[in-house]
Amino acid sequence: MGWIAACVLIALLLPLGAMLYLDILEAKNEVKQQVEKVEKLRREIERGKRDKDRNDVSDGTTGGRL
Repeated sequence: MGWIAACVLIALLLPLGAMLYLDILEAKNEVKQQVEKVEKLRREIERGKRDKDRNDVSDGTTGGRL
């Protein structure tokens, strides 16, 4: 009787484990995409600041620096 219960338990837990694994993979992929978006925005902001500083320096201003 114990073997039957063990088989039934494994038959129920195996699909649940597979669903959990797939959910984790999906979440990992979504996090990766969001991190890439944030990095892209960070690079754009830094590029804009760099361009602004270059324009300020070329205008003869100090760009807020002493």
